[in-house]
Amino acid sequence: MPRDTGESCNRCGYNGLLGQALTLERCLRDAHKNLKTVEERTITHGGQQTKSLKPRELSAGGIFLHLAADTPGEYASVVPKAKPGDAELDLEVAEPPAGGEWLDGDAFLFVRQNHVCMCSTGLRDTAIAAFIYALFRKAELRRDATRFQLLKVADVSKLRMLHQQGVKEIELKATVFQATADYERRKAHAYGIVGAAAKQFKAFQKKPNDYTRDGLQVILSIKSDHRFKKDFKIGEKQIEEVAADMIKNAEEEDDFTIITKTKQKIGPNEIFLRSKVWIDGEGKTVDRDKAWRELSNFYRMLHDTGLLEQ
Repeated sequence: MPRDTGESCNRCGYNGLLGQALTLERCLRDAHKNLKTVEERTITHGGQQTKSLKPRELSAGGIFLHLAADTPGEYASVVPKAKPGDAELDLEVAEPPAGGEWLDGDAFLFVRQNHVCMCSTGLRDTAIAAFIYALFRKAELRRDATRFQLLKVADVSKLRMLHQQGVKEIELKATVFQATADYERRKAHAYGIVGAAAKQFKAFQKKPNDYTRDGLQVILSIKSDHRFKKDFKIGEKQIEEVAADMIKNAEEEDDFTIITKTKQKIGPNEIFLRSKVWIDGEGKTVDRDKAWRELSNFYRMLHDTGLLEQ
């Protein structure tokens, strides 16, 4: 069965901030040279173990990693099969198999210089960063090796990305009260569209002032319509202008998502570089080699489109 890894897979846009000479890739290569066995590459924290199972260095540059986490001796919950006539069931527990532990979660990484692409099935970004910190300390790398952060890409020019890739869709979100305030304050900008929608909601309310306390939310999706081929290019230009206006005039409380034609996402405070792919499932995880290939392909796409340039 193919497994849809969702938007958490192939997520790039992390930067190991180590400068030009000392890169995250170099540190990972050195750490795995110093720690040659899986036992040596096991980090224990809070009773949970995280291991680097199978590093693979590429001669052309880059390193693949497969990280896995487990809790030694932890039992797994089991849903028993219902027998005919059963009105109730109680969960059961199963001890870990001989010579192994139940998987808590794992992650696949492709690291090239200071860029990290990852596909995770249960390991959070913070847990991955903590593992790498501890691995570098255990490998006794130079002290400044741990002076890095995994940051979602926020310093790529949003406008440059928008104009390079074009805009597929804009999603605007606001409560009715916020949207109405936006309409009054920012008629000249894109959020006037949301405010206009808010006015329609107000028309259906029994009491004029109820909108200040209700929980209604305006969610407006703007797309160019492919059915009208004659005016399609005009529509594309207009939606791009609206998107650019939103980026230039965004305020702290704004909630919007701009989706480019390559399905990358731009939010108010950061850029989300991600891709959605199908990968064959293997138990509670996915096929390792296919995940690595997809991560490498995603990195190549980002590199070729200039999205990794600083």
